[in-house]
Amino acid sequence: MSDVEKNWFASRVLGIEESITIATSARAGQLRREGIDIISLSAGEPDFDTPGNIKEAALEAIKDGKTKYTQPASGIPELKEAICDKLKQDNGLSYDPPQIVVACGAKQVIFDAIMTLIEDGDEAIIPAPYWVSYADQVKLFDGKPVIVETTAESGFRISPEQLQNAITPKTKFVLFNSPNNPTGEVYTRDQLQKLANVIADAGIFVISDEIYEKIIYDGLEHVSIPSLNPELMDKSLVVNGLSKAYAMTGWRVGYGAGPPNLMKLIAKVQSQETTNTCSISQYAALEALRGPQASVEMMRQAFEERREVVVNGLNQISGIACRKPQGAFYVFPDVSELYGRSDGKTVIQNDVDFCEFLLNRARVAGVPGSGFGADAHIRLSYATSTELIEGALDRIEKAVGQLEPA
Repeated sequence: MSDVEKNWFASRVLGIEESITIATSARAGQLRREGIDIISLSAGEPDFDTPGNIKEAALEAIKDGKTKYTQPASGIPELKEAICDKLKQDNGLSYDPPQIVVACGAKQVIFDAIMTLIEDGDEAIIPAPYWVSYADQVKLFDGKPVIVETTAESGFRISPEQLQNAITPKTKFVLFNSPNNPTGEVYTRDQLQKLANVIADAGIFVISDEIYEKIIYDGLEHVSIPSLNPELMDKSLVVNGLSKAYAMTGWRVGYGAGPPNLMKLIAKVQSQETTNTCSISQYAALEALRGPQASVEMMRQAFEERREVVVNGLNQISGIACRKPQGAFYVFPDVSELYGRSDGKTVIQNDVDFCEFLLNRARVAGVPGSGFGADAHIRLSYATSTELIEGALDRIEKAVGQLEPA
């Protein structure tokens, strides 16, 4: 891009990156269309079809003519009521329908919340590893992402001391994600309680991204952080959606719940942005929340079984170390021991090089960990069939076995 062209465009957009997960998935898709046999472990998308009862509810909505703008734009009343019931039953959180905003995915809720909260120079605390969009969304509104590094030894969890040390007079909010994307780690009740107390004492906001809430293993519990400290209810945004638990990624339905003053402003932003979420998708989401839940558990069990396959397989490959995730459907193996090795043509110097190597030599698509703030790692999704996972592991093992010291 020329200097003249750069003058045409806003610096806030030029200063952010394209979502690395979307870009990687798009590239894998393009290679497939070219006839190349690619196994993609890059997308955060269940391979299961949307459950039949949800699809039927959508068809009924179409037949009934529910194809117009919805009122209010922030979500149909029936869906807001179902979300309130869900939050009360599952999370111990009490909200009224006006405190709910239904948006085009959890990503839009977070985007609109950051737009509402952040001004030039405000800081947002983001524990790393983090979902790829958090930091860039903060940058889009001239805020400063304050990245707090965590380690595998700490379970990739931020400590109360780290959080306290990161808070400044400019801190506007902290953004939590549990179960975490990309690590799959889950905060315990005790860990969250200590963090909640720090946040409440500091008087800052918290955005709690709980999109993987239903995909959790080993008998662990999901805890919503505002349920642990009454003072947080006035300064918390709980974000969730239907994409992951109900295999509804393409339907684009997410929601946020928070204090009335915040939600009124988020709804105002949405009214100038997308108006309502697709009417048909909202009626499908209503059925997802109100209807049978057996499919959610069926998918969770399948992911748990696949987790064992991918973790065991990766840990048998020399140079790769993989923690067992506690939730979501990703593994985040450390591949840094392979840096400095060569395939005879190129020396692998970092996570991007390693993912290029996997794509070119193993025909397996993964996502560089640097997009998540952790360049010693890569992210692989196991939201695909066991057969494809085993095939990918075989390919990775053969390709890595050909690497030699440079």
